[in-house]
Amino acid sequence: MDERTEISSGQTDGANGDGFDFSYSAPNSEEKRWIESIRREYLPQSEHDAKVVEIKKLHRKVKQTPSVIAVVLGVVGLLILGVGMCMVLEWNQMIGGIIVGLFGMGVMLFTYPLYQFMVTRGKSKYGERIVSLADELTAGRNDKNDDK
Repeated sequence: MDERTEISSGQTDGANGDGFDFSYSAPNSEEKRWIESIRREYLPQSEHDAKVVEIKKLHRKVKQTPSVIAVVLGVVGLLILGVGMCMVLEWNQMIGGIIVGLFGMGVMLFTYPLYQFMVTRGKSKYGERIVSLADELTAGRNDKNDDK
């Protein structure tokens, strides 16, 4: 169902129809939500919103950076393994291909322990701040619920 309200006004000038035509459409509920979300982006942030943004950024640093590095390293290892397979199957270089393929497998096997190490390091580096922000945010929410 379209909640659009249209107002039209027109005035013509004689027989040839010269003049103006004006049409207005009020925004529907979806457009209002979209406009309001844009408006909120330009308002100054409250202390609560700033803390939420900070905790999201810190959590992203802890999880996303190691994930990206692990995926890139895994793809590089896979490509090295592929070169080793090509050496064996296409170029008839058995010993060299096996060595290159094993190296590629080693790179791929190294990615998960590297990911775990980076996540653990990130948690130790940012964990205290994330926990304090989470406590502040949940304490603020509990205080608001107690008032109701």
